[in-house]
Amino acid sequence: MRISVVTPSFNMARYLEDTIKSVVANLRPGDEYFVIDGGSTDGSVDTIRRYEHNITAWISEPDAGYADA
Repeated sequence: MRISVVTPSFNMARYLEDTIKSVVANLRPGDEYFVIDGGSTDGSVDTIRRYEHNITAWISEPDAGYADA
């Protein structure tokens, strides 16, 4: 069984690193992890880039809120 985890985020750089670390620590081989950022301007993308080797895919673009992400 494969698990897919999605973290939606918008200007949450303060919490994003801890969130990514926690999710990655709980993934098993074959699991997927996606970070969907709503076009943050607070350094979130820098955090995502630091961990992108642990993330299946990520995107940062304006959206219509968490449900849209």
